[in-house]
Amino acid sequence: MKRILFVDDEPDLMEVVVKLLKGQGFEVIQATTGRMGLEMAGSEQPDIILLDAMMSDLDGWEVARKLKTQEEAKNLPIIMFTVMAEDKYRKRSFEYADAEWHISKPFESEVFFEVLNLATKKKDELEGLIEAAIQRDDKMVKLLEMINPKLLSEKYSYLKN
Repeated sequence: MKRILFVDDEPDLMEVVVKLLKGQGFEVIQATTGRMGLEMAGSEQPDIILLDAMMSDLDGWEVARKLKTQEEAKNLPIIMFTVMAEDKYRKRSFEYADAEWHISKPFESEVFFEVLNLATKKKDELEGLIEAAIQRDDKMVKLLEMINPKLLSEKYSYLKN
C-alpha cells in the first residue's frame, strides 16, 4: 500500500480527497499546515507528497523547496495541488519549488489517480508508461501538462504545443 502525505489547510477538501485516496487503496497521512507537513515528511516516511500551494502558515511552494533540501525527503515525489492553473503557477511549482507534478483544482478524478500512479514510478518506467498511454489515448496532453518537463525526455516536446 502506498503512503501519501496530504498537506492542505482546507478541511472540507481534505475530507473529500482523503476518502477518494483511501478508496483507491492509499494510506493517507494528513497535515493541516505547511510546517506540520515539513515535520511529517521526514518522520512518517511517505511514498509521495500531495501539497496544497496556498496555505496560511507557509505556502506549499516554500514547503516543497525546504523538503528538497532535507536528506530524508529530498527524493520524495511532490505533487503541487492548487486552484492556480495558469502557466506561471505551474512554472513556479516546477522551477521554484522543484516539485515533480502540478495538479489544478478542481480535478478530474481519473487524471488525478493516473498522476498519483505515475508519480510513484521511476523515470525510465515512467517514460515507458507515458509512451504507451500516448499511443492509446489522445488525452495524454492533459496529463503531460501536470508533469515537470525535467522528468521527460525531449521526445515528448511535440505534445506540449
